Amino acid sequence: MSLLNPALGRVVLNPHINSNFGCLNTVQQLRFRKRRDRMEKPDDKSKVFLGKVSRTTYMEVMGVSERQYPIMMKWNKPQRVETCNSVNSGDLKGFDDFGPFDLTKPPLEIEDSKELDKVEEEVKRILSLEFRRRKDLVKKVERDVVSSVQSHKLDKNSPEVYIAHRTVHIRNMQHALINNFPYKNQPVKHSLTKKVAQRRVALEKLREQDYKKYEWILEKLQLFYKPLPKYDHLEISRRVCIERLTDMWCDELKKHRLDKYKRGLQEQQPGFLRNKAAKLKHIMEEEKDLGLPATVQQAEIDECLSRADEIEERLRTTELDPDEFKLFKGETVETK
Repeated sequence: MSLLNPALGRVVLNPHINSNFGCLNTVQQLRFRKRRDRMEKPDDKSKVFLGKVSRTTYMEVMGVSERQYPIMMKWNKPQRVETCNSVNSGDLKGFDDFGPFDLTKPPLEIEDSKELDKVEEEVKRILSLEFRRRKDLVKKVERDVVSSVQSHKLDKNSPEVYIAHRTVHIRNMQHALINNFPYKNQPVKHSLTKKVAQRRVALEKLREQDYKKYEWILEKLQLFYKPLPKYDHLEISRRVCIERLTDMWCDELKKHRLDKYKRGLQEQQPGFLRNKAAKLKHIMEEEKDLGLPATVQQAEIDECLSRADEIEERLRTTELDPDEFKLFKGETVETK
């Protein structure tokens, strides 16, 4: 209070400061005050803020709706299919379907060791897969799966062995993403997507080289192969999609108005044909009364009347279908 009272006293006692700042708001006082001047203590403190005053600039952004020209359709960002989904990866089974796993067995590194027969059961249990890391279990499962598809013991570079290697790692990563990291580990997701693409390329090559072995490996590893559609790459962005949707909406609006105008002209045809039939009948009667050669026949009058009835029947049975448009929902007229 000792520091505040002298400042307030100077503000109150100095009429020049009061006359300058009395009619200004807080922002104007901040802008136009001198270095030694003090501001008035405001009654309404809701408009007081700390910091510098910055001007607001409005920039027009392409593809963003404005109130004057609103966008007439809604764009939803497409949802990407996760690689854990079997529709994308092509795996009908999971990693646990390679089992059942015997966790009492030793890992792959000491499996053939003769010293294990001399140790106690507790030591064997500690050295078993039950107390080892998951990568040791994955190595053993990978060895078993690869040996089931090998042509011989030295077969390590064939397409089916490569596909078996990739399948074990893919299902292990899917198991980790689903159970340990609920779809949030980005490095694992990136590596999984890369391995799925590599296995798809290997399946495509094996399909071209040996179709029988291709069918056998799909059945052996519980896989299914669906070729990717070949299309031109188009970056999915809001601005590009809004432009395409706007063009589609304008085309549908044009078609709607042309159909509406065409139907309006068709609705006027029966009246025109009946008026024409009445005029022809009047001309035929006048020619008959005056004894002039007949230029109008009764068949022409009957044809006009029959065409009018046919058009009315067709208009009665057919109506404009608003469901044929994908984006255009009809025109609304605002009433004041």
